[in-house]
Amino acid sequence: MQFKTVIRWFVVALLALATPVLAHEHREVGEYSISFGWRVEPAYAGQLNGPEVSISLHDAHDEPFPEDIVVELSAEVSFGDQSITLRLEPVRGETGHYTTNLIPTLPGDYTFRIFGTIGDTEVDEVFSSADGEFSTVEPLSDILFPVVPSDTEALIAALEARIATLEAQIAALQEG
Repeated sequence: MQFKTVIRWFVVALLALATPVLAHEHREVGEYSISFGWRVEPAYAGQLNGPEVSISLHDAHDEPFPEDIVVELSAEVSFGDQSITLRLEPVRGETGHYTTNLIPTLPGDYTFRIFGTIGDTEVDEVFSSADGEFSTVEPLSDILFPVVPSDTEALIAALEARIATLEAQIAALQEG
């Protein structure tokens, strides 16, 4: 086998084994295509994020969304037995793109009910991160560094040690 053929097979094998990246879930609603997910993925608890909706015409994915179509959408966000409703706002300068701010406070799966209208088309769709099409909220501890002690006594002891070190340095400077 030639070297180029071996390389091609190697690349094909790598692509076949690649794990798909979570991104957005896509739906067809009337004559529109809706893409839904977090603005930033993966999503982390305690970090500013929010739902993101992109809308295009069914057969015009590469064309800009028509500016004359009125979009009125909200997102009902649920986690466990709690929910909140947020209005989706257009992203300035990007027709067909809507977001709202949300800081998910706990790791886990969030459910979003997107409802309202796109033009004359009624929208009432439910999206859940549990379905695996977009990111589950991950614990912030996954990306924190250095690790902050969760034990209050350990945190106080560490601060007292730093204060003692600083006091010793100040005393040495005053003597010298």
